[in-house]
Amino acid sequence: MRRLFPSLTLLLFLWIGACAWSQEQAAPEPAFSIREHYTKYEYRIPMRDGKRLFTAVYVPKDASRSYPFLMSRTPYSVAPYGVDTYPQHLGPSLELLRSGYIFVEQDVRGRNMSEGNWIEMTPHQRVKAPRDVDESTDTHDSVEWLLGHVPNHNGRVGLHGLSYAGFYATAGIIDGHTAIKAASPEAPIIDLYQGDDAYHNGAFMLAANFGFYSFFKQQREAATPPKVLVPFDYQTQDGYDFFLRAGNLQAMARLLGQGQDQGKALLFEDQIAHDTLDAYWVSRNLAPHLKNIRAAVLTVGGWFDSEDLQGPLRAYREIGRHNAGTFNALVMGPWAHGGWTRFDGARFGHLDLGAKTSEH
Repeated sequence: MRRLFPSLTLLLFLWIGACAWSQEQAAPEPAFSIREHYTKYEYRIPMRDGKRLFTAVYVPKDASRSYPFLMSRTPYSVAPYGVDTYPQHLGPSLELLRSGYIFVEQDVRGRNMSEGNWIEMTPHQRVKAPRDVDESTDTHDSVEWLLGHVPNHNGRVGLHGLSYAGFYATAGIIDGHTAIKAASPEAPIIDLYQGDDAYHNGAFMLAANFGFYSFFKQQREAATPPKVLVPFDYQTQDGYDFFLRAGNLQAMARLLGQGQDQGKALLFEDQIAHDTLDAYWVSRNLAPHLKNIRAAVLTVGGWFDSEDLQGPLRAYREIGRHNAGTFNALVMGPWAHGGWTRFDGARFGHLDLGAKTSEH
């Protein structure tokens, strides 16, 4: 069997292998100063419809060579904001941070500091007018702008993202920019109704959805997230008792709506209003659109992921089905949601797995 891979695919494997870096290693990693090694820039990148997406770019200070872009698009904020403020962690792993990439972190449309209207699981549009947008076009326009405005790059882009960010990484490679050479969706959301997050084969995931939409709320305009996130006050340690006493789903929506715009928990209400496989969910199913993908793809998932077990399996299958000749691989292991990035994988609860599966 041939063991020769293109350099881009090797980059992908190095990238994902590095993602297994764990906070539970026996010997702590030496401190690495992002401020010392990278210069931070902030941009508002224009999209084809005129909206601007807030983007933080971290460029290696060593200008003796060119670097590939490593990009993540997220609905969860690219904080800290301000060119003089640096995060404690950057990118998927310490190894890649040390290796040197131009790291790109972007607030997706309608979230935090980016303009526009945020839509749950933005439906992909097969046919577009010149100003029509979806996550594929927003990724394309962002990459095109970066190539023309950020110096000292080598013309190659990699996408990565976990969970909701995994959806954006997956959507971004459909009809993707030719500069996107590799992508790693980790636990990506692919079909919210038939297996991921909101409904599992039609069964509403009540506690998970209530908890998520208690902090993830629709916003009217671009703004930085609150410095202190006030959690929802359940007034009890007993989750079963809370939901038993809360009443029906409409009553729960009213509880979540307290303190929100117009007293409505709009995103949660959308979930409970569409309790069958209707046009709302069909339009948000990314699986049928996973075509015209040229980037090498390595999808990652966990067998014990109660949120997005179906997503990585579906993405891998559909990408392989519709994109002959495109490198397409899948890593599945004994992990909960994102566990391969947070732990060394030697245990799952009380179960001793006999090896550091995440590091492997």
